[in-house]
Amino acid sequence: MTNAQRRALARMAELNSASNGSKPAPTLSSAFSPHALGAYYVISVATVGKIINLLANEIEPPVYTYGITTIHFERDADTGQWFWFDGKEKLSPRKNQSNWRLGSKIIYDTREAAEAELQRVMAKNGDRVTKVHDLPDDLTQLKKIRSANHPDRNNPDSDHDLYQAVVEKIDRMRLASV
Repeated sequence: MTNAQRRALARMAELNSASNGSKPAPTLSSAFSPHALGAYYVISVATVGKIINLLANEIEPPVYTYGITTIHFERDADTGQWFWFDGKEKLSPRKNQSNWRLGSKIIYDTREAAEAELQRVMAKNGDRVTKVHDLPDDLTQLKKIRSANHPDRNNPDSDHDLYQAVVEKIDRMRLASV
């Protein structure tokens, strides 16, 4: 008998003994146990589908949508296992080497961690997130940015989110000076 056959027989004996008797209770390290608040976060990144024209001179990059979903887990009364119902199916959290997952998505304990990961994914995809505090405080520079990204001009490179952030910052600066 080879070592592989011995291991297979030993594994079959373990499976038979486990199926005959009751399963051992999961330990705290191996079982999912949500914290007191019960809210976890999952990041979703989706690609908005576009029809690809192979004869086009310029191929546009894909458009991504991003979201953070708040997850509330419930415990199954029969099995004692935690699950999350997404409207179609029950998804049970599973553990890999480093963290807990729902399917292929990582479960984040805090919203801050989920937002940091979302910012990283957006930067990797080439999407720039413009925060108002990243803009300069100089009014002339803000006006230059606003005019360069004005949506009414026929400028295909204009950034509408940046334009809106600049307009909001200029409005706040005007209110603060009054």
